[in-house]
Amino acid sequence: MKKKLNLFCALIFVAIVCDLLAMSNVAFTGFAAGIKHGMERRAVNETTPGNYCYVSLLPAEINVRNAVTITGKDGAGSMEAWPTQLIVPMGERIGFGTAMFKLLYSLAFGLAGVAALVAFVLFVRNINKSKIFIHRNITLLRVVGWCLVATGVIDTADGCYDTYLATQTLNLAGYVVDYSSAANITSVIFGLFSLVMAEAFAIGLKMKEEQELTI
Repeated sequence: MKKKLNLFCALIFVAIVCDLLAMSNVAFTGFAAGIKHGMERRAVNETTPGNYCYVSLLPAEINVRNAVTITGKDGAGSMEAWPTQLIVPMGERIGFGTAMFKLLYSLAFGLAGVAALVAFVLFVRNINKSKIFIHRNITLLRVVGWCLVATGVIDTADGCYDTYLATQTLNLAGYVVDYSSAANITSVIFGLFSLVMAEAFAIGLKMKEEQELTI
């Protein structure tokens, strides 16, 4: 039975890690590009945008006016395509306040993600030690749940903010900005499921304590 439990816990752990990595992929990519830029000591052009944002689009209609041209492999032929996701440069460099805000929520995202993973590992360890219906497990599950909900909310807020900036800066005629793609529902669902499990453990622990008092 413990082998099956450990297998399912390992799969959940991998799923949570993949979800967190998917959310932080843009941040890690930007960080790596900055490090590479610094190591190569390339000159910075004053016209180079200081900020990039990710935006999801839906074509308002499929026609040549809002299409882009792409070439086939090895330059063989060309075809029309309608992009639905773009990483676009903003017109101005980000200010100090915006930079600090992005740094703070990035740190909050990282701390919440690490806390969720550590709490989940400690929960699985307690289960393997046959410490199931204890108050510590309830606390650990609640930490996992609220931290995952927090990462989902932070990532959603960041995506919506970047999308809003893109709509204020760029002419996206022929396309509809898709705010729903900025929402990270997966992480929130994982978090809510953990909170439900915490409440189930709390009910089980209360019933166990009442039964012991009755005996």
